Amino acid sequence: MSTLGNDSGYEPLCNTNRSISKEKSPVSEASSNTTSRDSNITSRDSSISRDSNITSRDSNITLKGSSISRDSSTSRETASSIEISTNTALQLLKSNNTLAKFRELWWTQGNIHPSAKWEEASLPYLLISDVDWEKYTERTDFFNVHGSWEWINGNVYVYELPLGPHETCSRAIDRVICSKDPEMTLINLGSTRTKADNMGKEADGSFIPKHKPNHKPWPNLAIEVALSETETHLLDVVKNYWLSPGRAHDAIAVKLVPSDKIVSRMKVWHFCTDNRTLGELVPVTEFGFNTIDDENQILIQPQQFTININAECLFHGMSSDFRIPASIPNSLIIDFYNVLSGMEFDIP
Repeated sequence: MSTLGNDSGYEPLCNTNRSISKEKSPVSEASSNTTSRDSNITSRDSSISRDSNITSRDSNITLKGSSISRDSSTSRETASSIEISTNTALQLLKSNNTLAKFRELWWTQGNIHPSAKWEEASLPYLLISDVDWEKYTERTDFFNVHGSWEWINGNVYVYELPLGPHETCSRAIDRVICSKDPEMTLINLGSTRTKADNMGKEADGSFIPKHKPNHKPWPNLAIEVALSETETHLLDVVKNYWLSPGRAHDAIAVKLVPSDKIVSRMKVWHFCTDNRTLGELVPVTEFGFNTIDDENQILIQPQQFTININAECLFHGMSSDFRIPASIPNSLIIDFYNVLSGMEFDIP
């Protein structure tokens, strides 16, 4: 019999009656055999349990090993991803630096280099910084850059590209105005340079009366044409730069809308400083139209889309004894059918 729990030195209760015979009875023997078998079963169960525990631990080790393997694989994938991202960023940085160097050639050499990819640039584009007004005017004159750059607080921005439709549109408007003034009482100043506060710009076209006193540098009529330039920038410049108090009196804004390498649509605004609503400049005239069809035929009719500029606005600021020449109509009409007839539509 087991002596589990007998720590006091006393024998178990079944052995306290010493008069009981020490011979085992059949029942006692059977009971002993049964106890022995139970003990063996318990021993085997205990062995199975230990085996089960070992298997369980081995399984845990296997699972942990698998987890470590997965973690290692994930780490390698993450490291690879970081390496790819870093390489991509370096390539983009190198590409952007290369573009910037080619684009800077316009400032340093007057060279609009093909590798500069100006057609992909987001305008206005910062071309160069820390340039004073004198250096800016020197460069624009030396490289004959007009109507493409603007100077703001020492920074030079590209806001327009000198493409065919942009140049020919502004010249076509000039010709229409000049045709209405046979006595040449209006002077075509072209891309006159101006500066106010910390900003300097040139118009695409401009006109002023002959012999107007104290006019410099502001024209009576400024003309702005936008192709690469955004419509938002175009209208902001017209209203907040050219038509600020004491500057130009009227302005024409034209937005050329490209499609499939041609100018497919044109939007036009005429502003006058006399035309305000609650202090806000509003267009005297505003319209838009499609330009040409697939056979390059103009899609509008003569006199269909026109701007009428009051002669008094064109000669604003003249001395009190000045009389508007009889050759100038009371309303100078700019017919955009004639403008379309004199311009290019293909975008290189």
